[in-house]
Amino acid sequence: MRRVVVARALRYYAMAVGLVAAAFAADEAIDASGHALVVNTSPSMPSGIYWIARGGASMQRGDVVQFAPPDGVRELIYGRGWLPEGMPLLKTVGGLAGDVYCVRDGRFVVADADLGPVFTHDSQDLPVPQILGCRCVGEDEFLPVASTLDRSFDGRYFGAVPVRNVLGVGHALVTF
Repeated sequence: MRRVVVARALRYYAMAVGLVAAAFAADEAIDASGHALVVNTSPSMPSGIYWIARGGASMQRGDVVQFAPPDGVRELIYGRGWLPEGMPLLKTVGGLAGDVYCVRDGRFVVADADLGPVFTHDSQDLPVPQILGCRCVGEDEFLPVASTLDRSFDGRYFGAVPVRNVLGVGHALVTF
């Protein structure tokens, strides 16, 4: 009986080692392809696994973009604990060069489409930056917006972001 238990434990151990080796090999293959698998659990985008092509690939409205926080809000994002230090943001491209975005009467409007409310304070009742009036997305910029959460910290608070901040562009593989 003891011999059977030991044999079964060794089989499970061998399977676990094989799975770990396969995961490392898959990670290397994905990395070599110029892509990344990103798991999102933030409520500002649908929870799921995203396939991201690394680099500043051509962006279209509605694409998912992974980017470094813009100067001036990095400290706010990490300091308030909205994301772990150094973690990039994942948002939808809501505006491209030439698009006009406005904050009017507490609403965020992009290219004449109302994308939701703009709050003066975060969920901890701390003040957030405010955009007043209208602005235009510049040539080397994009406007990140949250697709599922009105209280998301996105372009409605910090405006357009330089394209140089883009780490990758992609889409959801599976959401849950």
